[in-house]
Amino acid sequence: MAVPSMRIRTREPPSLVHSGMCGAQETIDRLTAAGLTAKVTVSELASWGPVLWSRKDWLKQQGLAAAAEELEELVVIRAQYL
Repeated sequence: MAVPSMRIRTREPPSLVHSGMCGAQETIDRLTAAGLTAKVTVSELASWGPVLWSRKDWLKQQGLAAAAEELEELVVIRAQYL
């Protein structure tokens, strides 16, 4: 997946709320490759919502969730332009 070529027109650095299942480090690496500095500023466990529950079997098959898993790590990634 390529990093989209775009400019965010704001004075504030972008922040992303991200599921830990999506690979926060990969997102940080892609933001860095696009010319930003990025890091996880907040990390918290939360109960699965209806979307994850509806996909539980698929998530287990893909190795993204254990059979008894019911919590998801949510992270806030803060990025800044260099």
